[in-house]
Amino acid sequence: MLPTLQEKHTHGTTTFPLQVYSHHDKDGFYSVAQHWHEELEWVYVETGVLELTVRGKSYLLHPGEFCFVNSGELHEIRSTGESFHHAVVFRASFLDFELYDTCQHQFIRPVTSHRLSFPTPAQILPAEAAGVILGHLQGIVRLYHERTPGYPLSIKIHILQVLEQLYRCNALVESAGSAREEENLNKLKNVITYMQQHYTQPLTLQELADLTYLSPTYFCHYFRKETGKSPIGFLNEYRIQQAAQLLTESDLSVSQIAVAVGFDNFSYFIRKFREYKRVSPKEYRKQLCGSR
Repeated sequence: MLPTLQEKHTHGTTTFPLQVYSHHDKDGFYSVAQHWHEELEWVYVETGVLELTVRGKSYLLHPGEFCFVNSGELHEIRSTGESFHHAVVFRASFLDFELYDTCQHQFIRPVTSHRLSFPTPAQILPAEAAGVILGHLQGIVRLYHERTPGYPLSIKIHILQVLEQLYRCNALVESAGSAREEENLNKLKNVITYMQQHYTQPLTLQELADLTYLSPTYFCHYFRKETGKSPIGFLNEYRIQQAAQLLTESDLSVSQIAVAVGFDNFSYFIRKFREYKRVSPKEYRKQLCGSR
């Protein structure tokens, strides 16, 4: 079986499995392709606008807004212009208490065992609770970068206070996925991994559907439901992302890059590149690298 599309990067350290990623995108080209990981991810936008897609649903995050991504959820991020955002990534087990007391049993264990999930769109939270949680996220980011004495303890307290707020407003969601749904989601992750490993080759809808043992029609429906894109649309976007990387990291011509990432029609490649990046390949290279 193919490996699932799981991010392999280690976040934080063995003794402090948490990392904060802060990214300023001055060009408006920031994007992270569909992926998943065991860690929780809390995304907070400081300036600009981010589009976050989680399990096929898109959310626009404006300054001061945040979003929760649960363990195992397929998600992607892209900017819509200049932006500055932060992502707090950590394992749910980071919250466990060694002593199995009332707090561990009633509030922590349901989250670390995935019986309860975080609400993805923070807009559903009461305004007062959202404001309190935003303050905690800002505190986590500040403490992580400043590294003041005792900062790991302070960060953990902030995270537990976020959890407290979510319990107070009854915002945590019961996980009710069936075994069949879990099986289909794992198949989908395998297909995406296959697409990313073979994107330079011609791929057909039938070939991709065969990997899941689903009919092409149901496969397309399920793929769009979980990613927000058609299989071919997803493949084209991934190819464009690889093309964008080659434009900044190689001296290959635009036509050579088009062929290298799996496009056999140059005009179609240019049109798709403009669709996803909002500029032509030459303009993209010039903005990020200057004239070569």
